[in-house]
Amino acid sequence: MEEYDLRIIRALVDLVSKSRGKRVTIKARSLLKFAGLNDKHSDILKTAKVLGKLASNGYVRVESTKPVKTRSRVLRYIITESMELWKMAKENPNDAVNILLKRLRDLSNYGETQA
Repeated sequence: MEEYDLRIIRALVDLVSKSRGKRVTIKARSLLKFAGLNDKHSDILKTAKVLGKLASNGYVRVESTKPVKTRSRVLRYIITESMELWKMAKENPNDAVNILLKRLRDLSNYGETQA
């Protein structure tokens, strides 16, 4: 799982660091393709889970394209220039990857100690 998370995080940081606008909008499936991973349904769900954890910490923002009441939702994840991830990715992409991976590890360990 660690290698998978690393590739997703690295692709996200790379996408932000090379962006030329003021915001980046991406879907889990698009991020998978950008990371060079296959887009099986289980991988899309894993990627969405990683992005969801980042969203719960304020690194990305979630924007739904359908009402919450429907079962099938496609979520768009947004990073703007005012967000911490944007600033980290623009200043030092390698540090940004390491910080986000550490944050994901901390969140995973927290969930295991609560169970």
